[in-house]
Amino acid sequence: MKCNLVKTCERTTHARTSDRRIRPTFACTVLLIVLTACALSEPARDEELHTESPPAFGFDWTEGWHDRPVHCHFSLRGTPMVHSFRTEPAFTRRDFLLDYSTRSETGRSEQEIGAEVEWPISRRLGLIFEIPYVFVDSDDGGPIDSFGNLTVSPRLLLAEYERFLLAFGLEVETTTGDTDGGIAEDEVALAPSFSAWIDLGDWWTVNAQSGLEYPAESSDAEFFFRSALIHTFGSGDIGAGDHAHHDHAGELSPGLISVILEADLAVGLSGAEDGDWFAEGIAGVLVGLWDNADMRVGYQFPLSRSQDLNNGVTGGLLWHFK
Repeated sequence: MKCNLVKTCERTTHARTSDRRIRPTFACTVLLIVLTACALSEPARDEELHTESPPAFGFDWTEGWHDRPVHCHFSLRGTPMVHSFRTEPAFTRRDFLLDYSTRSETGRSEQEIGAEVEWPISRRLGLIFEIPYVFVDSDDGGPIDSFGNLTVSPRLLLAEYERFLLAFGLEVETTTGDTDGGIAEDEVALAPSFSAWIDLGDWWTVNAQSGLEYPAESSDAEFFFRSALIHTFGSGDIGAGDHAHHDHAGELSPGLISVILEADLAVGLSGAEDGDWFAEGIAGVLVGLWDNADMRVGYQFPLSRSQDLNNGVTGGLLWHFK
């Protein structure tokens, strides 16, 4: 799940106290998301399991709009396509992500549980839904907790090559969260961005994302850049097999391990954080548990002096619907 570095530093703590237990409303919301995703995930038909994926369409804008989604965890060259921690990749699969993170910052600590559903509509088009629940305990304001805002992100695949993907996404952060404690924003925010997936060879890949985020009413705009270098360990025969080119049979095999080094940079362009920059890093691993489930864990650390982060840990489960 993503973390807005500028907004994280701006959150206030003048609100109601809490016993920091997970509330029934949050548990019900997560359960509803899971059940909805399961209901939408129809069993794959036989012809889908064994139909060859179409060739890459490059920058040809006449192709891919009405093609059914290609759910595959390997590229056409057999390279694993791994989801990083914060950087939104250029590919969209039928995935459900449930993440937990804890952060120790100057004068406060923060925990967050985030749920995210990624759902392709066609070969080019996809949608992403995500919502966090945040617990904050500050030295001066005491503990608070509340939902963050729901984010809906349409995604468009712009270019597709065997070793390169380019996508455009538009995150729309709604005002559905609890704004009493300053955890959720009280205005709509837009974040257009470009995402890229690059195959460097020998199972080395890069996820990169860059864009702008700005509220609809206030002037607190920011530029962000995220990038992840990933190396997957395992047998090359796994990615080179026939299933690497099938729509639904290309799951990551159990036991594959991916090492992820990720950086997250945010620069304030206007408002109270104008000219300030914040940077964090994450070092972690992703392990394939089953054909349709992965687990990941990472250590968070500051990369800039202006960041109040001391350290943090993040972990989560990725469920791949077939």
